[in-house]
Amino acid sequence: MSLEYRIGKDRIAVVVTTMGGDRLSGDIFVQPYTRHRMGREEAPDVLNGEEPFFPLVTEGHETFLIAKDNVREVEIPGPVDEELQIAVGAQAIEIELWLTGGAIETGAVFLEVPMDHPRLLDFLNRLRDRFLTLYSLDGVRLVNRRLIERVRPLD
Repeated sequence: MSLEYRIGKDRIAVVVTTMGGDRLSGDIFVQPYTRHRMGREEAPDVLNGEEPFFPLVTEGHETFLIAKDNVREVEIPGPVDEELQIAVGAQAIEIELWLTGGAIETGAVFLEVPMDHPRLLDFLNRLRDRFLTLYSLDGVRLVNRRLIERVRPLD
C-alpha cells in the first residue's frame, strides 16, 4: 500500500520573465497560511523565500523549476488585492525604476520603515528581499533588485 502525503496548495497566475527575455505564463503554488502574518502565502513570499528554485506550471501543463536568480521579474496581473498592499503605517511612494537592459518600470512601493518621515533611500538601503514589490493599476510586479540601476521618486 502506497501512502502519499501532500500539502494542499493554492495557485496564483503569474507571468515570469527570465534574464534571457523568455516570458512564461502559468501558476505558482502558495500555501493557504504563512508563518509571518495572517492569511495565505503570496507570490512575494515565494519569490523572496530562501529556496533558490520555485515550480511553475505553464498553461500547457508543463512544469518548470525556475531559478530565482535568473528571473528578471514576475507579473501578477489583475487588480491589486487591498489586503495585500495595505500595511499599518505604510506610506505609498510612486517611483520609476531603470533596469539593466533599458527597461523602465513605474508603480508604488510601500515604505514600512519605523520613522515619522520614511525616506525612499532608507527603504531601498534596508531592502534585503531578492525582489522589490512594485504596485500599479495593472497588478503587482516583483522586480529582481539586482537589476535596478536607478530609482526616481515621482511624488
